[in-house]
Amino acid sequence: MRFNLNLYFKTIQYAFFKTEGTPGRLSPKRFLINVFIFLFWPAWQLGIRFSYLVDNLFFPEYQNQEVSEPVFIVGNFRSGTTFLHRLLTKDDSSTSLTSWELYLAPSVVGRQFYQWLMKVNRAIGNPARWVIGIFNRIVEKEAYMHKIGLTEAEEDGQALFQIWSSFDLIAFFPFPKLVRKYIYYDDQIPDDIKKRDMRYYSEIVKKHVYAHGGRRYISKNPSYSPKVKTLHQQFPDAKFINIVRNPLQVIPSSISLFSKHCRTYGNPEVEYNLQETVIEHSKHWYLYPHQYLKNLPANQYIQVRYKDLVNDPKGTIEEIYRRLGFDLSPEYARILQVEADNARSYQSKHKYSLRKMGLSRQRIQREFWFVRHLIEN
Repeated sequence: MRFNLNLYFKTIQYAFFKTEGTPGRLSPKRFLINVFIFLFWPAWQLGIRFSYLVDNLFFPEYQNQEVSEPVFIVGNFRSGTTFLHRLLTKDDSSTSLTSWELYLAPSVVGRQFYQWLMKVNRAIGNPARWVIGIFNRIVEKEAYMHKIGLTEAEEDGQALFQIWSSFDLIAFFPFPKLVRKYIYYDDQIPDDIKKRDMRYYSEIVKKHVYAHGGRRYISKNPSYSPKVKTLHQQFPDAKFINIVRNPLQVIPSSISLFSKHCRTYGNPEVEYNLQETVIEHSKHWYLYPHQYLKNLPANQYIQVRYKDLVNDPKGTIEEIYRRLGFDLSPEYARILQVEADNARSYQSKHKYSLRKMGLSRQRIQREFWFVRHLIEN
């Protein structure tokens, strides 16, 4: 099970020796975080890889698990992918990786161990609830965009941190040159790396579906937008949902998200960072997924507008199920009605100043003129 050793050592080089003029400047805080990551990551990986060996010994049947018609939600950051993802995973016929499975137990044996541990915990009065509660409160302080918790569905693309091969590394290491090729994954990542990534990712998905009784698998990752061709080649019967939101909302919200990461893991000299990187990847991720996916059969691809999803979540999900050929159970329909009622009372608390970000409404409209027909028609 190889990982991207070349990118790993390049990241170390940038993190300690090429930080001048970047949001990842080497302050004392940044230095300590770098040391922690580069010491913790190998130990974490040793544990995970040992559990994979145990899987092969005691649960070899997972390798024969079929992953039938997995669903991939793609679209730009801050386009409503999380909202749609968590709506879809409320259907009992579906499953998705949660945070604890992703980071603590991506293996079958790991899941069984933690499930056994929780049974023991409940038998002695559930003391773990205090630890879990403290953890969730800590991460909630940092999760100013969407709710994060051990049992919340999460982006499974973060599993590729384990082989150090992901655009999302930029959240921890804000050096755009390191991961620029991942913006154009299908076109610029070498075939051998794509094959290795997909081989590892498929193993993770198989283990999860096996552990959850063969249920339909739901994945959501904005950073999968530039790899829809590679995903389709790996999962020929996959279904894709491409969600599109107004760039006047997406761009400032994405810049705010990345700047939050920079402040969490370092001490940048300015409040907002990575504006040009956000604009670059957002352009490609608006255009490319639809360019490729529109050629798939009608029951494998649907494009969804964010405003339709928030205005009518129940109707939007029903249309997704109809187009993709999924059965909608009466129980799930009732859940969707509750979610629709909740959505009517939701108001975003996030407000952004384009001027402070060094941008203007006119520039965003000019750079993303091609998106208008996607969000208005």
